[in-house]
Amino acid sequence: MENGENGMTKLASLLPGRNISVRLALYLFLMNGTILIVSSAIGYPFIGNIIKENTAYYAEHYIRSMNNEINFYIQDIDFMTLSLFFLDRNLFGLLNDDVRRIELQSYFDGFKNSRDYIDDIFLVNKHLQVGGTSSAYRDKLIRSDIYRSIMRSEGELVVSPIGPAGFVMNTDKAKEQVLFLGRRIKSPQTNETEGVVIVTVPANRIAQIIAKEEKRYDETILLIDRNAHIIYNPNPADRDAAKRLANMPPLSPGASYRSQDGYLYITGKSDGPSTMEIVGFIPEKALLKDAAAIRNIQIALNLGMLLIAMTMALLIAYRFLKPIIQLAYYMRQIGNREWLPYRAKTTDDEIGFLIRCFNEMIDRLQDSFERLAAEQEKKKQAEMRALQAQINPHFIFNTLNTIRWLAKMGRGEQVFEMITSMNEILVGAFQLNQPIITIGEEIGYLKRYIHIQQMVHPDKIEVVYELDEAILNKRIARLCLQPLVENTILHGILPKSGPGTIRITGRTEEGHVIIAIADDGVGSPPLPPSSGKGERERVGLYNVDKRLKLYFGEAYGVRLSSAEGKGTTVTVALPE
Repeated sequence: MENGENGMTKLASLLPGRNISVRLALYLFLMNGTILIVSSAIGYPFIGNIIKENTAYYAEHYIRSMNNEINFYIQDIDFMTLSLFFLDRNLFGLLNDDVRRIELQSYFDGFKNSRDYIDDIFLVNKHLQVGGTSSAYRDKLIRSDIYRSIMRSEGELVVSPIGPAGFVMNTDKAKEQVLFLGRRIKSPQTNETEGVVIVTVPANRIAQIIAKEEKRYDETILLIDRNAHIIYNPNPADRDAAKRLANMPPLSPGASYRSQDGYLYITGKSDGPSTMEIVGFIPEKALLKDAAAIRNIQIALNLGMLLIAMTMALLIAYRFLKPIIQLAYYMRQIGNREWLPYRAKTTDDEIGFLIRCFNEMIDRLQDSFERLAAEQEKKKQAEMRALQAQINPHFIFNTLNTIRWLAKMGRGEQVFEMITSMNEILVGAFQLNQPIITIGEEIGYLKRYIHIQQMVHPDKIEVVYELDEAILNKRIARLCLQPLVENTILHGILPKSGPGTIRITGRTEEGHVIIAIADDGVGSPPLPPSSGKGERERVGLYNVDKRLKLYFGEAYGVRLSSAEGKGTTVTVALPE
């Protein structure tokens, strides 16, 4: 017994004194459980699907009955047009004789009168001779949509959308709205086209089948062909019907309805094959309007319970989590100031344990960052001083040698001028405590250096400055341009026979300051690799590139392009 008590004591000593997570989880569980129980008891989760399924079931049977009725007419017309040629093989040949054409008209009049859903029957033979129950304009008939559709078919029954039969000579009849059906008749022996049969059905007969006395759900009922093109729309104002029909994906095998884009699409296939079918669109919003009151009550109750539960949860959570919220806020703000431990009243629970661990971590991070920052600064300063010390002193030797000869020749004024410029350059070069200066200051040092070179090499060097005023106050590493111009003079201008020109341009471009030093000298090899190894006379270029990257980042530095005999361009990229 004592061993068990000792084990529990050890376990309790490893954990914080108060287990706030268990209590908070219990409170949230009770509140969420209450919300779920109440919502389940008074909810109405499946009513929408039930209404849609029931409505789709009855609508499917209703539309199927309409499809069966219209399919009866279509099958009769299909059989009639297909059997005409077999009843009389010379049927289309009768159109050649005026007397026989009148007899043919009487024959079809009797045929039409026995079927009140047929308005007219027209025949066109392969010689484009026309006959039928009404007189027709041949040219208009063969240019009609139904005739063209039939001639593009392979002999199946073709349907054309409802419209006026403009090819009928009777003016009143030509204005009536009819449905066009027809087919191309081929000879079984030769498979050649013998003629075309066209049957028109009054549009009001189709409307009687489709029309509903009362539209409870604002439904749209359409007559479509086998290619899902609308043949008849009883509501022409509904211009989106064709778009909805085109966007409707194919139904799954065996399915008769589908929910898509807020509409219930119902087909109600007929019992037999058909050239046309009736489909319906029912807006789901209107379909579910009977359940709106129940849904609104459910939403109101759920919102009320949710607000109550959330209020309770927030009050309880804030009571327990206030120290964590304050600690989190402190952690978000600490990046913008000195890393200091979090000073707050600590407790013996998980929050107090978290604060103590956080303060210990801050102390360790503070010590690590301070050591790392000091080491990085020392390393950076050492590298920058080493790079600064690498600046090629070649021009100092040449200048002193020139001064010696000018002094020996008694040209004191030029000696004084050269020493003054050299002194200003050296003062600027050795101010290591101020490694960053403005471009304007750097151009000043550069002009003094170029002045010395022009005195050393009279009539050899011409310099053109094209600098935007806006960049003169931008930052640059001290004495970066002088080594680049020195390389330009030594390796580009001096080896060239005759004078040379150096063009120094500066501008802002895409958030960067770009300074270009271009010469028309003999050209030079490309910039040495970043390792810094290479010939001594190329150290200046590497030195400048490396210093700019140390000061401003890897996105900045020096780029060199050169062509033999055409000159060299050195481009310096700086932050704006």
